[in-house]
This record gives sequence, C-alpha cells and structure tokens, in this order.
Amino acid sequence: MAPVEPAGPASDTVPEPSTQPLPPEAAAAVEDIREQAPRSARAKAVAVTRTAPSHRLQPGDLVCGACGEGNPGTRRFCSRCGASLVEAVQVREAWWRRFLPRRGPRVVALDPGTGSGAARGSSAARLAEPRFDLKFVLRQTYRKVRVVGAVALLCAGTLYGVYPPFRNTVDGRARNLKAQVTDTIGDHLSPVHAVSVTANVSERGYPALNAADELLNTYWLAPWSTSSEPTLTFDFAHRVTLRKVILHLGASNAYIQDGRPSELRLTYSNGESFTIIPQDTSQAQTFTISHADLITSMRVEVGAVYPGGSGSTVATAEIELFGFTT
Repeated sequence: MAPVEPAGPASDTVPEPSTQPLPPEAAAAVEDIREQAPRSARAKAVAVTRTAPSHRLQPGDLVCGACGEGNPGTRRFCSRCGASLVEAVQVREAWWRRFLPRRGPRVVALDPGTGSGAARGSSAARLAEPRFDLKFVLRQTYRKVRVVGAVALLCAGTLYGVYPPFRNTVDGRARNLKAQVTDTIGDHLSPVHAVSVTANVSERGYPALNAADELLNTYWLAPWSTSSEPTLTFDFAHRVTLRKVILHLGASNAYIQDGRPSELRLTYSNGESFTIIPQDTSQAQTFTISHADLITSMRVEVGAVYPGGSGSTVATAEIELFGFTT
C-alpha cells in the first residue's frame, strides 16, 4: 500500500472571482435590479360588519358608525372595532321620559356609632337624613305643566287653523259665552257720557252737543245730503263697552217739520260697526247694540232719513248710551 502524503498547511489566500462572462439570461436579470427606497409594511384591512350593540343603549352613549356598537360618551374609539367616534351618533333621551319622575341619588344616613362617635341627634346625622324640598317639587311641576300646556296650545292652534268643524265649534262656544256674560251684566248697565260730541255739519244754533245733553227740548239739526252724510262723533275719557242706545228722533217742538234719521250706522274705534234702523216715531226707542267692546270713540252716521215737511234737514233730539267702563 502506497504511503499517504501528509496534507500541507492551509493556504490563507482567497480565490479570486471568476472572470468568465455570465450567461445572457443572468446578465439581463442583473440589469433589471435597481436600488429602491425602503417601504413601510401595510396592515391588511379587516372587513367590519355592522351588527347590533352588545348591550342596551343609554342616553348619552355613542353608536359606532362602522360596527354599530354602543360606547360610553367618554370614549374616543370604539371598544369593538377601534374606529374613531368623532362622528358617532349620540343616543338621545326619548321626549316622553322627561315627564316621568326622576329618581335622585340614594341618601344613606351616617351611623352614629362609628367614626368620631357622634350622637344620633348631631348635625351630621341630621344632614344625612333625606328631606322634602317643596321648592324643588314646585319648580319641577311648573316646568312639566308649562311644556304640556305649550304642546296642547300648539296642537289646538294648528287644529283650529286647518280643521273648519273644530273652528266653528270654538267660535260658537265663544259667542255663547259672550252672550251669557252680556246677559249677566245687562241689568247693571249705567249711563255712559262722552267728554266731547262733535259733528261734521250743523245748522246754526243747533250744535252737536244738543244730541247728548239729556234734554229733550233741544236737538241737533244738520243739512241732509247723500254726498255729505251728517255724522256725530262721541269721544270717551276711558275705554267703555256699550250695550244699549235710546233714541229720541226729530225736533222737540216740530216733529214733522224736519227730517228724521231712518238709518244710523255706528262705527267704533275698535274697527267694528253696527247699523240701527229706527221707526218714524217721536217716542223713545231702545236698541241693543253689539261689537262696541272697549272703545274710546264712536261715530254715528245718518245713512237715510224720513223726509220732513220743509227743507232738506235732519233732526235728532237725544242719543242716550248705556254700558259700563273699565
């Protein structure tokens, strides 16, 4: 057997790279490799499905718009999916719950046998006892009644405006009530006197004041013309409500000599009006008038006349007013 030569010492030299040319495929791959900037890894988006909240929603909770979970109002991110709650919808209290009695915090009396050893009648024990707050109860009741009243008034006003049968019923009851009040106070009417009585036209010696001086031997005389109707104006010192009028027509000393009013139109300061059709008689005539509520003045226009024996004039002896003042 031939002897084996011992291996010589390891050489420290590094073999040089081969200078042989690369195949065409490898050379093309090397040319495609370029230097690129580092990129951050992107998290894979997880699909979020909107489902029902895991607990009963309370007023003030924030409902996540992504998954529908209810979160306390103090959170900023959803406890289920981690989405932002900046644009989340806040749960509001139902309007009808505002009228329910609210349960206040529980008050626990201090134990006089513990702590500093205070006696049962000490100030701390008295403060711990629950007390009835009348002012608080009245304020809460007033607020609830005010809200209910406002809602009822709004509904009634809307119904009155859009539903004619309801409007007619309300108007009818209002007229009946007004008539009852008028009948009740009708027996207590008192004479109403004007502070001034003026006329647009008058004959000399027969001024407008003669129609309101409570004297039957004087009268107001005015020329009659359809283009310029004679008009009396009564002014009152305070607001008055008129209910009755007593008329004395014609001249006191010569009834048929001058014309007498056959139509009187009453126009009040409140914008309302009323028409009186008197008879051709020298006797006193009483009329019940309406719409003269809380007025400060009244105009009496002669709309038509019973013709007299001579001339184109109209005479009125007296106009007495009855009602009550405010």
